[in-house]
Amino acid sequence: MSLANCKSIQVIWLLVVIVAGYFVYNLEDQITIYKENGLLENLQAGILLLTCFYMVIVGRNLQGSSRYAAWMFAWICLAFFFREFDVRKTDWPEFAHMIFGKPGQYIWFLPLMFILVQIFRNIRFYLRNILLYLLSPMMLTIILGGILIVMGAVFDKQIIPTENKFWEEYLEVAAYAYLFLAAMLSPTSFRYIETQAK
Repeated sequence: MSLANCKSIQVIWLLVVIVAGYFVYNLEDQITIYKENGLLENLQAGILLLTCFYMVIVGRNLQGSSRYAAWMFAWICLAFFFREFDVRKTDWPEFAHMIFGKPGQYIWFLPLMFILVQIFRNIRFYLRNILLYLLSPMMLTIILGGILIVMGAVFDKQIIPTENKFWEEYLEVAAYAYLFLAAMLSPTSFRYIETQAK
């Protein structure tokens, strides 16, 4: 996939997110969709977990510094998954509660420590090539996802008062959809960074 194609995909993705939001907003039974552990929250959790697994695979196919950047992205998605998904409110088996609930979820800090050590070992590479990372299609898409997360928080904290949680939940779905798009664009972005890196 070329960088030009990446830009086209980003525009198409934006249109899909907007159109999907329009149709969901006009559904009659909105409450079922945006309620706690409803369709939108489960969709958020699913997108985040899928993105996490995909980035782990991407990282395995990369070398050196790019590998650890990909795995850091994967871990961030996992952290957001734990933020969005409360396993205590499910009827999952006790074993799943131990892994994905407290105190089991603290086990997931172990891979983070490994990733951070590797990143600090290669910190000079990242600093030298920070502009390549920031201007890559992957990172620009991540930034847009971050903006959408902040916008969702604005509705969550009632900075902009709303009668229901639709906009908060929809903006978070859109944000995580952009993280998934960033994951799909990451192989092209990492290849470009590796060829241009100093």
